Amino acid sequence: MSGFVDHSAELDKYGEDEQDVGSGEEETEYGNRRQNDNGTHASDDENEDREDSSEEDEEEDEEEMAKIREGFIVDDDEEDEEVSDGERERRRRRRRKRRREMSENGEDGDRHHRDDEELDEDDLDLVMENTGMNVRKSSEGPMSKRQRRIDEGLIDIFSDEEKEGEDESVRPANRRGVLDEFAGFIEDDEFSDEEQVQDQLQASKKTISGKTQRAAIPGVDEEQIGEIFEIFGDGDEYAWALEAEEMEEADAYDEEQPVTELKDVFEPSELQERMLTDEDNAIRAKDEPERFQLARKAFSSYELSDLEYIFEEKWLVKLMSETKKDWLSRNSDLEQSFERSVKKVLEFFVRDQLEVPFIWQHRRDYLLHELPKQSNEANDELSAERLLTQDDLWTILNLDIKFHSIIEKKHSVERLVSSLSINDGSIDEFLQIAETLQEYQDCWDYIMFRYSARMKDAASAIASKGNGEEITNGATATVKRPNSRYSAFERIRSSQVYTLVRAFGISAEQFGLNFAEDKKLHFTEDPDSYPLEIAEQIANGDFLNDPAPYTDAESALQAAKNMFAEEIFHDLRTRNFLRKNIIRALVRINVHATDKGKKIIDESHKYYRFKYARNIEISDILNDPEMFVEMLHAESESLIDLRFKIFHFDAFFQKVAQNFLSDNVSDIAEAWNKERRAVLRMAMDKLILLMCREVREDLRTSCQQAIALKCRQALLDKLDQAPYKPLGFELGTAPRVLTLSNGMGIPGKDATVAVYLDDQGRVLETAKLGEPRDDEFKNLFVELVKRRKPDVIGMAGFSIASLRLRKAILDIVESENLTVYVEEEATEEERPIEVIWVNDEVARLYQNSARSTEEFSELAPMLRYCVGLARYVQSPLLEYIAMGDDINAIEVHPLQNLLPRELLKESFDTAFIDMVNLVGVEINEAIRDPYIGNMLQYVSGLGPRKASGMLKAISSSANGYLNDRSELVTKHIAGKNIFMNCASFLRIPWEDQAYRTDVSEILDSTRVHPEDYELARKMAADALELDEEDLVDLEGQGGVVVRLMDDDPDKLNELILVEYADELRRNFNQRKRATLEMIKDELQHHYEEMRKPFRPLDENGVFTMLTGETSETLHTGIVVPVNIRKVTDRYLVARLSCGIDGNVSAMEMTSRTDVPYPSSLFYFGQTVRAKVLSINYGTFQAELSTRDEVVEDAIRSALRYNGKRDPEKWDDFEEDRDRAKLAAKKESEQRTSRVIKHRLFKPFTAKQAEEYLAPLQRGDLVIRPSSMGFDHIAITWKVAENVYQHVAVLELEKENDYSLGRVLKIGDSKYSDLDELIFMHIQAMVRKVDEMMASEKFQKGSRADVERWLTTYTEANPRRSNYAFCLDTKNPGYFCLCFKAGLHSKIVTWPVKVIPNGYQLFSAVYPDVQGLCNGFKTIYKDRMQRK
Repeated sequence: MSGFVDHSAELDKYGEDEQDVGSGEEETEYGNRRQNDNGTHASDDENEDREDSSEEDEEEDEEEMAKIREGFIVDDDEEDEEVSDGERERRRRRRRKRRREMSENGEDGDRHHRDDEELDEDDLDLVMENTGMNVRKSSEGPMSKRQRRIDEGLIDIFSDEEKEGEDESVRPANRRGVLDEFAGFIEDDEFSDEEQVQDQLQASKKTISGKTQRAAIPGVDEEQIGEIFEIFGDGDEYAWALEAEEMEEADAYDEEQPVTELKDVFEPSELQERMLTDEDNAIRAKDEPERFQLARKAFSSYELSDLEYIFEEKWLVKLMSETKKDWLSRNSDLEQSFERSVKKVLEFFVRDQLEVPFIWQHRRDYLLHELPKQSNEANDELSAERLLTQDDLWTILNLDIKFHSIIEKKHSVERLVSSLSINDGSIDEFLQIAETLQEYQDCWDYIMFRYSARMKDAASAIASKGNGEEITNGATATVKRPNSRYSAFERIRSSQVYTLVRAFGISAEQFGLNFAEDKKLHFTEDPDSYPLEIAEQIANGDFLNDPAPYTDAESALQAAKNMFAEEIFHDLRTRNFLRKNIIRALVRINVHATDKGKKIIDESHKYYRFKYARNIEISDILNDPEMFVEMLHAESESLIDLRFKIFHFDAFFQKVAQNFLSDNVSDIAEAWNKERRAVLRMAMDKLILLMCREVREDLRTSCQQAIALKCRQALLDKLDQAPYKPLGFELGTAPRVLTLSNGMGIPGKDATVAVYLDDQGRVLETAKLGEPRDDEFKNLFVELVKRRKPDVIGMAGFSIASLRLRKAILDIVESENLTVYVEEEATEEERPIEVIWVNDEVARLYQNSARSTEEFSELAPMLRYCVGLARYVQSPLLEYIAMGDDINAIEVHPLQNLLPRELLKESFDTAFIDMVNLVGVEINEAIRDPYIGNMLQYVSGLGPRKASGMLKAISSSANGYLNDRSELVTKHIAGKNIFMNCASFLRIPWEDQAYRTDVSEILDSTRVHPEDYELARKMAADALELDEEDLVDLEGQGGVVVRLMDDDPDKLNELILVEYADELRRNFNQRKRATLEMIKDELQHHYEEMRKPFRPLDENGVFTMLTGETSETLHTGIVVPVNIRKVTDRYLVARLSCGIDGNVSAMEMTSRTDVPYPSSLFYFGQTVRAKVLSINYGTFQAELSTRDEVVEDAIRSALRYNGKRDPEKWDDFEEDRDRAKLAAKKESEQRTSRVIKHRLFKPFTAKQAEEYLAPLQRGDLVIRPSSMGFDHIAITWKVAENVYQHVAVLELEKENDYSLGRVLKIGDSKYSDLDELIFMHIQAMVRKVDEMMASEKFQKGSRADVERWLTTYTEANPRRSNYAFCLDTKNPGYFCLCFKAGLHSKIVTWPVKVIPNGYQLFSAVYPDVQGLCNGFKTIYKDRMQRK
């Protein structure tokens, strides 16, 4: 077995690989790379000049840095209060050591001493152009000048308030100096004229010196070089000619050779897939968060007027108050604070272009309501009530998009009104109160109906002027031809028939006002004539202007009624009042099963809970969104119909009619009221249908969003896990992991494999360990653990056989005393290596994915499965992110597949965004490792396009990495908005020596945003009680923050932060109380791990992983089929289909008293039904009952609904009627077609049975009616491909023609039930067929193929004979025994019959193939002797 262990990867003295496979060469090149400002490699002479010019300064800097490193101490997160300061320092030191080993592996040590680069004038110009900041030069050294320029520029970017009336002559002496308690937050960047003149002189000197610099020539001194240049010149005299020639060549090349673009090389679909289209590049270039751009790209303009913005604030507060009405009812005193918080968040989104993670992290003060301090409280801790959650922030963001859709519709309506020059008071009044998309659509429909003739004329005028021209009136709007359905109404409006509409005595607008006010403000007047009389007068008249005259009174009256109903249907006030005040209160939902649904949805179906649901209210739907989504899915499958209706419609209609009908009492009034009722009924039917469609769509959207929110929360719970914590290290440190699995655990087939990953995530070793019962397994495992020293051992598998593997591992760990490796300076005691169950939902998908094949093509799928397990232990977040679109395959909610794909992806993305920004991204590691780089797309302000652009920009920069966050701006990698959003979430660890320079900022390793760096420095200075002179001295020593880290970060606890916060709010109008708390925490613990500890699988999770069952699919009371594995008089041992074992006590075997021993009714291998009495998910054990009455009662209970149904919301009558119909239908079918209650019974003919079994496995069967009569049934089973045997079964002791006989007989064998017959007869023959086909004497192919093989064999071996078996396809259930005694002998064939547990050759029976072969030889020998 040792040959399967990879020993090629050996550890160096640090415990790491000598060479990182596939990446070591690249890292070496990266570590040795040094470049100058122009991006080229610096020469040795240039390096020497630079080193000579600043040799003394560098020696002093190195001494100071050595002192700082020697005394550098940063407190880590304390696991408990009893951990000492020295212990924290040791843990921190060990982590730094591990990080150094990771960074130094394959890289040159000279990288730690890279030469500092100073920004040239071009860089400074670009900085000022991009950021709008002024850069001041001073007499300080180059490093301090660069630091000052960067910091002052960033301060200018983050300044929210402009200083007015400030005395320019008063300036702080130093950038970090403090004139008073709160001075120095914002600095003036104006420069004096004298300084500008000095800058220009220095720039000119630098230019001159750059031009006159001469290159050194080896072996020639400087004096000789001067003589050479005096005689021959330096070559610059003719530079102008060379430049002109190059320009001409470039121009000629540009004219002759067009530039090749990506779209000329790749297909548009490929560019779109790779996000390289022009639109994608525009998104990368625009200084706006990518997710904002994608969400807003559907709008022509996202800018709102001041009035529209105020309207959005009110609209948003109203909706959010409805969403959080329960919370507001409990905290009514916070209503105003809640309103201010919502408005502020909207401002952050719309005006400041800030994303949710930034607001949550750095604007949290606006999301909190600080509670007043009690008089007896002396501490400085923040006490506040949270007004908005992260979920609320995402909701506000989505509502903002929705509001802009409404505004877009509003602008469309306004342009249409202006284009048609409409002056309608109803429209003007309605546009002032409209708030929803439906209301603006109402206005649009009203214009289309009322002014269709004007729109038609406008469209004709446009067509007469030519294509592309538009008729406008102060606004840009394209006038489209109205829908043709409005033409008929326009003809009525322009004809004499409209007088009949006016004869109804009330207009649609007047009725709408009565309806909205629920009283008669306008009374209905009756004409002097009957409706038909007026209609007849109109029909008999001469209508020259009517293009479609009505020739009879009935037609004219019906046309008028249709017109009037349409006017009521389009009335704005009627629609608005009905939608807001009536529909949602009175609408009810009824469920009606279709004919297909009545057959499929039986009492065990999941949809049965709403099969006969009636009068479902909207509140019921909102309380159970899953039910409505299931209803919609069932309707899409044509199982049910959802019908919306108005509760007590007749009463509602009568109340509405009171404000429409005439109060007069006469025959004419009665006749007109009859017609008015018909008109109102037509209008209400259309209105209710329209409103119900809207309600249906609103409910669908609300329920889907509710489920999407649950999916988001479930995924967040999965992501909220830190890496497994190694012993002696702080939370968040990646462990060394050894993972094992034996797959299905089938002995002799599935070997145990193992994979080891180091703390950098590299696969250093794979091993095949064999069977756990072998001694070799133990030796290999112990040797592997002792050599690799893992921090944890992870396990997973596909069946309960993994339990035996886990037990073997635990026994080895205990017996061999395998402990966690602890470094020498650690004080923790050694402990046994923990063996944990690992969630394998990601690893199962990973093992056969394209990603795993690309990464580890040489590994077997089970080894890739173990790699996925180990990576999950090291970082669940990274593994889930790396899945990409495959994340949809992870089940976080049972109905997630019923959601729109875009909505589900959005919910998952928000979860990733929140968690990634909580953890942060080490940007330089993301550049180096694409696995970590996957996180960058979820950083605030970024997305997949901007993340790839950022990585490319950093990689192509001078260094290929970031020294500090400010380089995102100074190197033009990110604009102001993007930098504002993402800066604090991009981490550059201070302890990582590989990227640290003299200007590196320790705050870049914290969650503190650059806009708050001055606050952090101010807090550090006050904690150390340093004055301004001390701060000046610290300028070149890493700053005051580093001094605080070296001294004691706990001194920050002595600061009174509430006073800081009050001063900031008073002087700068900034709320920073929570921000100050965050800064204090970050200065004490840099980017402290805020996720929950790693969670191994609990017993329910392990049960589901190994069995595939959950507590919902396998629970107490359920009836399951079990297979008897052991029979005794006291108990039975049965195995469930999921692999767990169950115990049946003697009392639970049977209730029959006619048998002396209950165990006599059972035998090994028998399949019976059993009820689960109890189940232990931890031990994989169940208690069962096989008593017939217990099983039958459990089945009836499962089918019977035990809860209480509201008779008003369930149609019992319809349910009983369907049951009766179904029972009658079943009885009728049984009379014509035999039906047997068994899971394998199918009402098939012989041909149908063969077609059904064709795609199934060998040995599968169906039970079907027999053509031999009601006293027979037939069993068809698959012998081989296209070979099926039909077995006739005689039934004895039948109660009637349709019942199954108590005794079943095949030949001379009798069986008591079908399960016994199947196991003892059919499956026994299947086993014998399998045994024969696995024999070496079996030949695949037909009988003719075997005969040809025998002929060929004897021709090659004339003196030898041979024989072989093959399938007898003409006689299913038989094999052909073909043999040839010699070259000249004939081929003889004997039939071999397969019988239960044996083979029959002539009259002899043999138990196995070997006995059959021996029997054949004996029979043949006897016959030859007799001859």
